[in-house]
Amino acid sequence: MKKNILLLVLLLLTKTIYGQSIFDNYANNDDVTLVSISPNMFKMLGKMSISLDDPEAREFIEMVTSINNFKVLVSSNKDIGIDMFNWLNQEVNNRGLEELMNVKDKGIDVSFYVKNGKDVDHVEQLLMYVNEKKQETNSARLNIKGIAVESVLLLIEGDINLNQIYKLTEKMNLPGGNQLKNVQKKKNL
Repeated sequence: MKKNILLLVLLLLTKTIYGQSIFDNYANNDDVTLVSISPNMFKMLGKMSISLDDPEAREFIEMVTSINNFKVLVSSNKDIGIDMFNWLNQEVNNRGLEELMNVKDKGIDVSFYVKNGKDVDHVEQLLMYVNEKKQETNSARLNIKGIAVESVLLLIEGDINLNQIYKLTEKMNLPGGNQLKNVQKKKNL
């Protein structure tokens, strides 16, 4: 009887640990930079007094108000990068995400996965994983505000317009923005 109870407790504990989001797991870790924007913040941005006569401003407001979840995890710690990659693979398998695009360029790999949305221009979920393969003698080629980066994990959920989401990543100075600009072209092929 004690063995069954112990086994049940271990099973529940394992499910709790692995059921947590990687963003939650590393929220208080000094080896990561975490950006997490709540849906309420996006709603507040949508209510800002921005001139809607400007088509670009109108598109930006439409884009941000359609996002329900936005999280970015950045780290130069190799072990955390491996955890990000493992979490990504688990999410891809569990949620049935499809690979949209994979770019390998000069030691930097960028992968995009999506859950399809209401039409070809929209997705419900976008996961982007950036990994830099550094050589010990070379300095990092991937930098965010002067900080060497090895891995970046981006999660966006909502009614995401692929034609416009790259603008948000560019404004936040996130790696992968240039590749994200070309995602729609790949999706239409």
